[in-house]
Amino acid sequence: MTEPSDNYEPTEVDLDLVVEEATGKPVKPANVTAGIVSMRQRITQLEAEKASLLDRLGTAAGESEEALNKHLAAINKVLATARERLAHYEAQLGAQN
Repeated sequence: MTEPSDNYEPTEVDLDLVVEEATGKPVKPANVTAGIVSMRQRITQLEAEKASLLDRLGTAAGESEEALNKHLAAINKVLATARERLAHYEAQLGAQN
């Protein structure tokens, strides 16, 4: 896996994912709208990471295919959770309107 550059700044999505992994609980958004924005950002970031991983899988130089497949499975799991949470937040917003 490639290392982040020295000037890497984690995004809010990165921080939320770390907190959720450490606590085992989802980060509670300030409100439904914030939850929708957060999940959309998370999905966009995870899909970009997945695309990058799939590119690397096709040209796995020095990286084990098994490790890349495990990472891909983990991304798919987090993506599924994010999509479920987005649907839940959108349903809540629809019920409020």
